[in-house]
Amino acid sequence: MKRLKTFVYYCINTLCCLLYRGEYKRFQAIKDVHELQEEKLKEILKAHAETVYGEKYNFKSIDGIEAYQEKVPISDYEAFRPYIDVMAEEEGCFLTAEEVIAFEPTSGSTKAAKLIPYTKGLKEEFQRGIKPWIYNLNTSYPEIRWGKSYWSITPATSERQYTKRGIPIGFEEDSEYFGKLEKYLMEKIFVNPKDIQKERDMNRFYERTLVELLKTKDLTMISIWNPTYLLLLLDYLEKNKEGLLKKLSEGRQREIYEGIYNKDYKKIWPKLKVISCWCDAYAAPYAEALKKLFPNGIIQPKGLISTESFVSFPLVGEKGAVLSVHSHFFEFIELATNKILLIQDLKVGREYEVVVTTSGGLYRYRSYDVVEVVGWWKSLPLLIFKGKNDRVSDRFGEKLHEAFVREVVEEQSPKATFYMVAPQGDYYVLYIKAHQLPSASKIDEELRKSFHYDYCRKLGQLKELKVFALTGDPQKEYIEGCLKAGQRLGDIKPTYLSTREDWPNFFQGYLDVNQEK
Repeated sequence: MKRLKTFVYYCINTLCCLLYRGEYKRFQAIKDVHELQEEKLKEILKAHAETVYGEKYNFKSIDGIEAYQEKVPISDYEAFRPYIDVMAEEEGCFLTAEEVIAFEPTSGSTKAAKLIPYTKGLKEEFQRGIKPWIYNLNTSYPEIRWGKSYWSITPATSERQYTKRGIPIGFEEDSEYFGKLEKYLMEKIFVNPKDIQKERDMNRFYERTLVELLKTKDLTMISIWNPTYLLLLLDYLEKNKEGLLKKLSEGRQREIYEGIYNKDYKKIWPKLKVISCWCDAYAAPYAEALKKLFPNGIIQPKGLISTESFVSFPLVGEKGAVLSVHSHFFEFIELATNKILLIQDLKVGREYEVVVTTSGGLYRYRSYDVVEVVGWWKSLPLLIFKGKNDRVSDRFGEKLHEAFVREVVEEQSPKATFYMVAPQGDYYVLYIKAHQLPSASKIDEELRKSFHYDYCRKLGQLKELKVFALTGDPQKEYIEGCLKAGQRLGDIKPTYLSTREDWPNFFQGYLDVNQEK
């Protein structure tokens, strides 16, 4: 019976690979990237020429990339927000000529939460990146095909919401990004309790998910977004191992008892080959923590996938992630010069902000996602995500940028296991967990090298930064704070700079009053 089950897993995974083979071959056959991108742009503009936005910028008159760049401005979400607000309430072709399937909420880091319209065309663009990635992964590591996979599910921490038109807000699970046939097949080999996406209690969610995972000896792949999510599951397992073991069969208890108590996860999931998760920028230290826990497994970076667009995906054996050129029309803002460049103009070692045009109704959309080009795969760049270019805290004109904050804190406290800076009234707080706390005055002194922060300190608008020593489990507390604010579990990303003031409600610890002066 066990051999039959394993063979069924292999057949389903192999069938999915065969369904994706064509898209992978198409990707491999790319020759003229400029021509391909221009055709993609024309396809999008033609499809949406008679929308309100398309008529405003006369899409019908645009005959190529140069004309597009001349007539259509680069815009961030706020330029599209009025259209999306109307789309949520009224019928009509405002940004897209296609029917809106759902509005997918973003995590909302420094601004109000954003809703991204999802259409059939946009889902197909995501699949043009998902399919070659999965094909490459499964053919490079065929062991994956002989078992089951766990793909992250977001718990329903609140009632599912709908717009006034009745359009759902948010997908219920990650499998929504697949095609219907693949979703049907993959559900046969996914490790998920029945209706787990409807679970609202986080403890119950962790418990039910872990019980199902612990039952699954043939687990070969884990696909999550934030690596902290898996770390939290393992932490829950450690704290509740006795109760979780009792929910398993006696045979399975005997098999994994030693593994659970010794934190030897190889004995629990001996066939686990790949863990796919964010590994770059803010997620890097947590991905490193997973590597230590799963030394025999492969931790594969996901590339850059945002709510708005599918930018890149990993190829086995390559550094970075390859640009998903069939997904959208791409432009890049070079950070050093502020020039607008196309794919063929990119240089290794340079950093760029990604600008996308999609079939979901976003045109020359400024994502604020910063990538570094680390190499080339044929005629396509290999990219590493470096962080966001829009995370700024600016309450009194201090204009604190996250990248600068990160540089300052890591120079003063390089061994901190968690830290985040956030405002509290008329001063900033450094929430930090470290063996030795950094000097608040020294951190503040370094922050004052930023002209605007220093100016606000001189005016007395801001008082000196304070240090809050974290004593609990800050990763878990941070996620709980994000969930309370309405973020979805799958959308939560680590951050080094927050604009929220309510973190004392979630973090355990104390203000350090014995700082150097």
